[in-house]
Amino acid sequence: MGFMDKMRSVVGGVPPELLASGTLARGEVVSVQMTGMSVSHGNQVTSQKQVCNVTLNVIMDNTPPFQATVKQGIPVLLIPQMSTGSAVVAVRVNPANHQEVAIDFDSDPPTVTLASGGPNTGSAAELLATGTAARAIIIQSEPLGVRNQAGVDMYALGVTILCEGFAPYQTQVGNPVPPSGLPLLYPGSNLPAKVRPGQQGQVIIDWEAAVAQATGGVPS
Repeated sequence: MGFMDKMRSVVGGVPPELLASGTLARGEVVSVQMTGMSVSHGNQVTSQKQVCNVTLNVIMDNTPPFQATVKQGIPVLLIPQMSTGSAVVAVRVNPANHQEVAIDFDSDPPTVTLASGGPNTGSAAELLATGTAARAIIIQSEPLGVRNQAGVDMYALGVTILCEGFAPYQTQVGNPVPPSGLPLLYPGSNLPAKVRPGQQGQVIIDWEAAVAQATGGVPS
């Protein structure tokens, strides 16, 4: 590491080549820890940066998610937003070394395709085929900025589950939602689902049945 590289690492600088040619990915902010150091260019508040250690869950196209920590100067005005526990930022990743990561404040977080071959591969189809029939009442929904291997956008869903023989319960899940299902993502929407009662998060919406019911194809 040369002298300039050492200085850059101390003050939270980002290698220009990483920002210029690194692979664009999504970074879910896990934590932001201020180091007590600051840098500024000029006297305006908007130019002031606090050097922080930022831990990220990084999601790249067709790559298992991984965690990385970057030391970088963060604009002071952005620190509260990044410390909410749900912030997502664009990052640049060295494809040859996934621990070389930098936050790219000039880009929007991309939509990425989740990797195949993980431990949950096939679990959604299996749950849909073998799970217990239930109703899922939508509480809230939010796009996750990722898509599955079939190219369907994933959504975070807060739902109330009604399953015969079990007490109602609430849970949060990540489900693929086809374009035909998007009009049904409103609070209070009552959708057919398959679940494993007693296992939080084991919920899959049956979108084929949901769309058919909404259009009169199948009685509810």
